[in-house]
Parts: sequence; C-alpha cells; structure tokens
Amino acid sequence: MIGKVKVNQSFGAMCRYVLQEQAPGKGAEVLAAHGVRTDSAEHMAADFDAVRAMRPGLGKAVLHVALAFPVEEKEKLTNEVMGRIAQDYLKGLNIDPENTQWAVVRHQDKTHPHMHLVVNRVDLDGQTVSDQFIRSRSVDVCKGIEQEYGLIVADQVGRKQAREIGPTPAQAKATTPKEEQSAEWSRARQDIGRALSYTAGHARSFDELREALRPRGIELELTRRKDGSPAGVVFAQDGHRVKGSQVGRAYSAGNLETGFAKARELGQDPAQAWQQVGQDYALAKLAAEYAQAKERQAQQQPSKQQSRGFEMGD
Repeated sequence: MIGKVKVNQSFGAMCRYVLQEQAPGKGAEVLAAHGVRTDSAEHMAADFDAVRAMRPGLGKAVLHVALAFPVEEKEKLTNEVMGRIAQDYLKGLNIDPENTQWAVVRHQDKTHPHMHLVVNRVDLDGQTVSDQFIRSRSVDVCKGIEQEYGLIVADQVGRKQAREIGPTPAQAKATTPKEEQSAEWSRARQDIGRALSYTAGHARSFDELREALRPRGIELELTRRKDGSPAGVVFAQDGHRVKGSQVGRAYSAGNLETGFAKARELGQDPAQAWQQVGQDYALAKLAAEYAQAKERQAQQQPSKQQSRGFEMGD
C-alpha cells in the first residue's frame, strides 16, 4: 500500500478530479464520505468550502491522498474493505473521521486498485488539521495497515517491479564499465533509501535497524570513535556500499544515533521520537539562518555609515 500525499488549495478542482465529471467512463465510485454531499463535484466542493471558511487564513486546506495497492490484491480489496482502510488511514494520521469532512472515491482507470481520499484540513470545530511531517507519518500508517489487513508489503513490490521494468535511464545510457557500476550503485542507493523510510523510524538502536534491514538484503556496517560514539554508517546491498549521508541527511550516523537516543530517553514510540528530532532540526536550522542574517546585517552597517559620513564631509 502506497499513499501519495499532497496539500492543495482548490476544493473545486480536486472534487471535479476525483469524481471524474470531466472524464466520463473512467469508473469513479464514491465509497464513503462524511459531512459532504456526493451527488456532484459542485455540491461536494461547496460543503468543503463552507467549513473551510472558519479558517480563512489557511491557504492550502485540501488534503489529497492517493492510496494505491498491488494488482494482486484486487480480489481482496472490495469497496467495503477499501472504505474501511480509508477510515483507518485517517485515524492513523490522528484525524477524527467523525469530526472531519472527507470523501473517498475509487477509480477504475488503472489495473491496480487505488482510491482518492479528500480531506478538509479544517475540522468541524474550526481547528486546523496538522500536515506537519505528514508524508513520513503516512509511510508508517500504510505499513501498519499492510500488517493489519495482511496486504503485500509495498517496498518489496517496488523492488520487484524495478527489476522487472529493467534498467534505469542512467543504466541504459551507460557505455563503459565505470558508468554501469555508477548506475547500479544509484539504484542500490534508491533501494536502500526506500527500505530506510520503512525501518529507521521503528528502531531504537543500530542493532535493531540492522536486523530490520537484513530481510531486505541490506547490511549495516558501523564504525565508532574511541569514545564509543558512532563515526560513520555504511549500507551494503548486492556488493554496492552507500554511506548513510549519501542516502540522505537523516541517515548519517550522527542523526540516526540522535533519533535512537531520544527514543530510548523518552521511552516513547520511535516514530514519535523521530518526529521530535525533525522538529528540533528545523528549529535549529531556522535559528542558524537568523543568526547568519543578523551577522550579514551587522557587517553591512559600518559601510553604510562610512558612506553617509563621506557625503556629509564632502
């Protein structure tokens, strides 16, 4: 199960898209809804906008999630099951389906089962539904639903499809052994990044992360300094070695250890700890940018004063 999350501005455009009024014959079918009419895109959008008006300053009030499943799950995923999954998905994001407007519509224009979930980011009490870290939270919710409903694991399907599709554009263009090796390394880095997005937020130590990655064919190698702190982490797949920082800033040895340590210290769910780490990093980055701006301003100030003094003396 894969959830593609977007936050948009126009309920009108989104409702027309999900109901497929401009593309008849596509097989759009409303599975469930709460707080909105479903007889037309115009009525649905008007109902969403009426509640949105309680927060006029919220520009992007449209939460749109496309939920897709492997084609092998088609028989299992009846309309009733998909409707339940949509509501479980909302609950997993801490969105109350009884106090929020939403609608879920199934499309039949692809071979694989998929549905579109439209949610108002203003709930029925006029409170804003947070979209902070919503994409990473969505990954965790999808994984939980896969386990609860016995669905095929999405990242495993992604790796299988990648092999079936064939070479990446970089691999197709490669003409020398060095270029071929570089292209294959890039694909390994992408596979490792996908696996880490599912596993890193659920580990409390490098040992736990190592055990979570092994079933995916990925090994974790860790080097430490004399004081025992992590110096570097390397992920290996099919003979390709990728540093954590090459996968992404969040997967450097230091940042991984920060997430693990916070989870252990607070005794909380690792995913929540990682969310707090992300918030701390964002605040620290803003503070650093502010300090740099103040420093540049201070450096420019003397030159302006000297310029004014010269003009007065002249």
